[in-house]
Amino acid sequence: MSYPQQFPPSLLTQSPEERLAYFDNYTMAHPRLSEAVNLLKLLVNQSGESRVIFIYGPTGVGKTTLRLLMEKWLIESTLEELKTDPGRLPVASVEAVIQKSGLFNSKDHIKRCLFALNEPLIDQKIDYGTRGIYRNENGQVIIESKVIETDLAWALEQALKHRKPKIFFIDEAHHLLMLASGRKLTDLPEAIKSLANRTEVVHGLVGTYELLTLHDVGDQLSRRSVYVHFPRYRADIKEDREIFQSIVWGFQLHLPLPEAPDLLSNWDYCYERSLGCVGILKNWLRNALADAIAEGAATVGKKHLERRALGVAQCRNILKKILEGEYNHAQIEAEVEQLRAELGLSVTPGQSNLNSQLFPSFHSGNNLNRKRPKQVGQPKPKRHPCRS
Repeated sequence: MSYPQQFPPSLLTQSPEERLAYFDNYTMAHPRLSEAVNLLKLLVNQSGESRVIFIYGPTGVGKTTLRLLMEKWLIESTLEELKTDPGRLPVASVEAVIQKSGLFNSKDHIKRCLFALNEPLIDQKIDYGTRGIYRNENGQVIIESKVIETDLAWALEQALKHRKPKIFFIDEAHHLLMLASGRKLTDLPEAIKSLANRTEVVHGLVGTYELLTLHDVGDQLSRRSVYVHFPRYRADIKEDREIFQSIVWGFQLHLPLPEAPDLLSNWDYCYERSLGCVGILKNWLRNALADAIAEGAATVGKKHLERRALGVAQCRNILKKILEGEYNHAQIEAEVEQLRAELGLSVTPGQSNLNSQLFPSFHSGNNLNRKRPKQVGQPKPKRHPCRS
């Protein structure tokens, strides 16, 4: 089958590693990603007092790709500034890591932040203002184990003020919520908000729908925060379905194989096992491509796709979390009627039915097996004795 190849034909004569690297580095430009990138550019350039950005969506939707595209843009757009201010970093990022205990450790996180802000090729040294944190003769940051968390936090503040990144990304930020007992859920988000204000550095928290837990934790955090939703494509929406099909077609054209795989005719299977998430789809196709290259196959066939697809149980588990997150997002957005009523403004009739229209399965209880609330005066179902 002939098709318009969108990759360099010379790739077909190169090593498997180079062919896989090409697909790994290929970024599919699609509407959801473009909208999120354009919005983030505006928010970073003109943050005002809103210096905490929550970027949330389902797992595997492409949030890491979004972050990498933003990092590339920030580096390219600050090249001129770096000539006069070599101590500056255009952007920095760190992953919120869960410890072996299954909990988030804030002291370990601050250390990782300090290392993320370190750039050994820059000769300028940062005075961290804390004994036990310094640079060695090679310019590497040394943090002695005796340093306490408050001193680490002070050092991080000085590093941010010196490096002045346009945005500091915290990936997998939903891990911040996994705190040890005794700590409030708001402690870390409030600390990040305070740090962002003192340093005037925008902080981008990238994570799953679990970040929505923080949407009503406090008026100060709410006032200084912005929420960016990065959703998946939904098969029950015609426009989304058509865009997803074009994405499948685009990936099909960039798989470096002698023959084009016929993915488009199986787009519904691609959707079924990726749940409409482009990141899951790309990783799946990448692994199927690796198998096809290893076998010397001319194209990616159905057997390669089936072998590398997520299992039904995996998909259902992920989908359950996605539907919960989408429902919570829609529920928050639908509170406009309550907001207007509390402000004494006129209320548009029918707004409260938005959730039941978008997510009928949640209101019927079919997906999450939620218990229906018992109405007042309605007895629980039980057997009643018969009277003769």
